[in-house]
Amino acid sequence: MVGMPGAGKSTFAQQFAATFNAPFVDYAALAGVTGGDPELTYRMADYLIDQLLRTKQTIIIDGPGDRLADRREIVRLARHHGYSPLFIWVQTEPTTTEHRSVRRRGAPMSQEEYDQRVASFEYLTNLEPVLVISGKHTYASQARIVLKKLVTERPSVTDAKIETPPPRANIPPRGRFIR
Repeated sequence: MVGMPGAGKSTFAQQFAATFNAPFVDYAALAGVTGGDPELTYRMADYLIDQLLRTKQTIIIDGPGDRLADRREIVRLARHHGYSPLFIWVQTEPTTTEHRSVRRRGAPMSQEEYDQRVASFEYLTNLEPVLVISGKHTYASQARIVLKKLVTERPSVTDAKIETPPPRANIPPRGRFIR
């Protein structure tokens, strides 16, 4: 999951993981367990992700991804374990993300922390495996878009079009098979 703070990444990730009984690694939850120690949080998450990648199940990760270097590491690790990674980029306009982050109930983010996270966010490129969804749409429409991307239809053998090669020019064969 990738996006600005308050875009709706965690909300979507939690619901998607619950819907499909998928393992969900939530860096914010791990930070709560580690007392907010970033080094310990990342070490713990790295260990969990490494173990979950061995299961060959779809895994949802909400946490790293604001920086290109982090995303490249995720891609490298996922491909090493035989996965095809996909970044779900949740996009929402800045006024909404700021309102959700700074003014939310519970544990709001400070304005300074929000500004810092937004400034450090590195936009994804079309060279990365990415799917963009809106953070303002309903979960059902978001999930439909993601599932459509995840479940790529492949033609069966009977549905596949068999293309014949283009005709060869009348060039006599060469080599030892010439009679």
